[in-house]
Amino acid sequence: MSNSPLFSIGNDTAIQEGMNQEVPEIFARHIGTWQGEYIKTDSRGHFLRSFSGTFSIMIEGITYRQINRYQYSDGSQLQLDFEGYFENGILQLSSISYSDFSAIAWDAGQETIVFRATKTQDGALITFLETMTLLDPNHRVRSTQAFKDGCFDGISFIEETRLK
Repeated sequence: MSNSPLFSIGNDTAIQEGMNQEVPEIFARHIGTWQGEYIKTDSRGHFLRSFSGTFSIMIEGITYRQINRYQYSDGSQLQLDFEGYFENGILQLSSISYSDFSAIAWDAGQETIVFRATKTQDGALITFLETMTLLDPNHRVRSTQAFKDGCFDGISFIEETRLK
């Protein structure tokens, strides 16, 4: 994984040269806007919090873009922006929202994408390992294991429906 900052894919032919430019079909089936409620637990499975979110995914050529919008019970909101590209069937992802965010995602078969990400938060290295399972064209389930400085820190899960 790379810890590089956000980069421009559209005009950078040097990055695209020599790459297998195929986007795995499973990623194309996730294009659109999804909505659901996140539920977060601690490392013992006890409820910590929940919040709603919408997740917009766009793919053009080998360029991938995702915008996450979260809404919290206190009325606050957060938007996170991600951009990446596909190389040899693997999504390489970075974010302008987190300078050291780095992620990869791949087709794990059985209608499932596996996503692995790292970032630094409050001085700790946070690692996420997520599965996204497409149950039908408009229904998916995600579950995420979180690790803080290498120690298990809890699980998040979300059941989503496609809005458009």
